[in-house]
Amino acid sequence: MTILLLVEPLLENYTELPAAIRAGAKRIALADNLAVGGTTVSKGVMAEAVRYAHEHQVTLDLIIAPRGGQAPYNGVEIKMMEADLLEAQQLGVDGAIISALTDQQQLDVEVLSTLIAAAGGMTLTFGQAFDRIRPQDRGTALDWLASQGVDHVLSAGTAAKDRLTDWTASKRLADADGLTLIPADITAAEATQVAADLKVNLVYGPQVLDF
Repeated sequence: MTILLLVEPLLENYTELPAAIRAGAKRIALADNLAVGGTTVSKGVMAEAVRYAHEHQVTLDLIIAPRGGQAPYNGVEIKMMEADLLEAQQLGVDGAIISALTDQQQLDVEVLSTLIAAAGGMTLTFGQAFDRIRPQDRGTALDWLASQGVDHVLSAGTAAKDRLTDWTASKRLADADGLTLIPADITAAEATQVAADLKVNLVYGPQVLDF
């Protein structure tokens, strides 16, 4: 079976956007500060990026995060993310990539409920924090995400074991809930093989597209 492969490069700010589109990207994710996992770009960057992407018939997703790190978000940070999501929605951004976990590495459903409501119809992707959830808890997490209208889940696979084995187990759970598991942290050289092994048509990562 031939799979039409789509790649979604994760870009750092607007400066890389035109080159990625010239290289053929049809979906693009955008963030600042990739060294710490990605933070939300400014309002000005959002506006210009969505304008340019849509002029070229490209879908734009934004990472929504006030800082790097995995510690639970506090009340001020939640307000920041809520405001950023409302701004993104008003500007016409296509999708949001969000994450929120508790200290116990479980979904922070209170925070996520707030963010999902603020996203208001945008395509929703749960970010790579998914990999921090214990394998035995992932089914429950995916059940909840699916029930809240989340569309995609990013996973880089667990480095401590074979990534393909980990992806395969998570994909089986995601498929059962109607969610799309997207392999993340993929390089351009790996993309075709990973897509074929998992029978997926979309991969994601900061080095997934050569340009």
